[in-house]
Amino acid sequence: MCEKPVIRVAVAIIRDEGKFIIARRDEKGRLASQWELPGGSVHEGVSLEEGLKDHLAKRFNLDVVVGDKLGTSNYDYDFGNVQLTAFYVECISKKLKLSQHLAYRWIRLNTLKDFEIVHSAMPIIELLKQQMN
Repeated sequence: MCEKPVIRVAVAIIRDEGKFIIARRDEKGRLASQWELPGGSVHEGVSLEEGLKDHLAKRFNLDVVVGDKLGTSNYDYDFGNVQLTAFYVECISKKLKLSQHLAYRWIRLNTLKDFEIVHSAMPIIELLKQQMN
């Protein structure tokens, strides 16, 4: 029996006035059209912080400073085990422009039920709820 690959993912918690950003994935591929925290997978040999900064620049046109780590979660999908680590980030530029996602939203925690969020992000969102309350 083959062991599933481990996929390292770094995501950003971008907050402003009680809201945070989620982005809707493309209609093709894994987890199609679901909502997620902005970020992406990080290759071995690259720090999570550098990988996150690179993804935010390429996929969202954001220049950021990566801050403190909020936490890490593990979720076992059929395609692999996702190790998702979330960091608070501060945006230097706020001219968000999507290159791979369908949409983004600034949302409050109490509106989360209106979005189909990727399962791997839910433990991180629970941590965020604890910190924002």
